[in-house]
Amino acid sequence: MRGAALNKFLLERTGRKWDGVPVPNVTVKDLSLIALQRFRREAAKSGRVDAEVLKDTTEVLLNNLHLYDDNTGYMKRAAILLFHPDPEKYYTGAYIKIGFFVRNDADLAFQDEVHGSLMEQIDKALDLLKTKYITYAISYEGVSRREKPTFPEVAMRESLLNAVAHKDYSTGVPIQISVYPDHIVYWNPGTMPEQVPLNKLFQKHSSFPFNPDIANALFRCGDIEAWGRGYSKILESIYEHKLLPPQVDFMAGLMLTYYADMRVQLLKEYVDERLIKIIEYVRDNEKITNSDTQKLLNVSKPTATRMLKQAEIWLEQQGKVGMGTNYIFKWKPFLIGS
Repeated sequence: MRGAALNKFLLERTGRKWDGVPVPNVTVKDLSLIALQRFRREAAKSGRVDAEVLKDTTEVLLNNLHLYDDNTGYMKRAAILLFHPDPEKYYTGAYIKIGFFVRNDADLAFQDEVHGSLMEQIDKALDLLKTKYITYAISYEGVSRREKPTFPEVAMRESLLNAVAHKDYSTGVPIQISVYPDHIVYWNPGTMPEQVPLNKLFQKHSSFPFNPDIANALFRCGDIEAWGRGYSKILESIYEHKLLPPQVDFMAGLMLTYYADMRVQLLKEYVDERLIKIIEYVRDNEKITNSDTQKLLNVSKPTATRMLKQAEIWLEQQGKVGMGTNYIFKWKPFLIGS
């Protein structure tokens, strides 16, 4: 083991997580009043912190959030990141970088950096994405104007919050959000928990936060959900927008790529045109049968059966074998049961 992996191993042998390490020479007076006010306001809305605690002193609030180290009495790293006006003074790279690329990674049109406490970074980054980076399609229902974002706002928010909560802040590298005309990429320098392999990320799973103290504070103020519920909210959002779940990769960190169009995403993955037609049919009709597939592709029953078998990356079989069999998106039962 070397570097971050070795540090993580040694910390966990002592029963600590990285964000739980105490920091000397930082006091409550050094924290951002704006960040603390933001926490109190949002926690009051969520109802996840006792109202009397929210009215009490900052010391009492931080104690309630377990952001003091019991042995030393110092504030933990999590408190500095969450509430200090300049956490980069202590941890290099504790910020968010956003860029808009016109055609490819070499064609950067403009960019922003979001600094400050994590409490403030969340709101600033979301505001930038909504007002500067994500375009909206405009339509009309009668005289009423409707604006639909290129990418689902709930999915964008949850992906940002997951990156903030689970980033490995010891890397010294910022969270990076790359926006393109037809897709958006969230990259978070960190590691995946061994208990949740990449291909299971968007299935029901227990929560294994990389930074439990940071995650607890974000949960208490209503920013994130417990028990991996954030990924369920992402699925609900993309399902409402008739899109596919993001591509999930690990390249020195977790990378989520959302596409604004289902066909574009499938073509980027080199999916057979016949399979794309099947997926689009399910998008438009909720389900597909073998008979539907035969008519859609003008193929025989055995060929339709083979094509549906290949589509099981995205679809799963429902009902009994025979006339009652149909195929729906794999994540739909997860949404119904979540």
